[in-house]
Amino acid sequence: MIETGAEVLAGSTRMKAGTAQKVVLNLFSTLVMIRLGRVYRGLMVGMRTRNAKLLLRATAMVSHLAHCDEETAKEALVAADGDLKLAVLLARGLDAETAKTLIRRNRGHMGSVLAHHKS
Repeated sequence: MIETGAEVLAGSTRMKAGTAQKVVLNLFSTLVMIRLGRVYRGLMVGMRTRNAKLLLRATAMVSHLAHCDEETAKEALVAADGDLKLAVLLARGLDAETAKTLIRRNRGHMGSVLAHHKS
């Protein structure tokens, strides 16, 4: 049971209970994403660029993680067909097959992947 404290509106328990439930589910889903290797240093690396907004976000993340300029990051994302993890390794100079093998061997966990490939 989650302690929610007093309600803002007397007699309206659903508001605070709903908020508490949402917080717990968000925490749970975040932990699952971390355990699955889809989060690295607070970045959602387990995403694919499906629209312009995600492409901009992914370009910035690839640039940051690969230590490259945004144009190189964007080219890597295109070459990786929107796969952010693969794009990071391509931008760091790996060929696609080596990068895919490295990702697979490390079960997609970017911390392990990047530890095995220092640029």
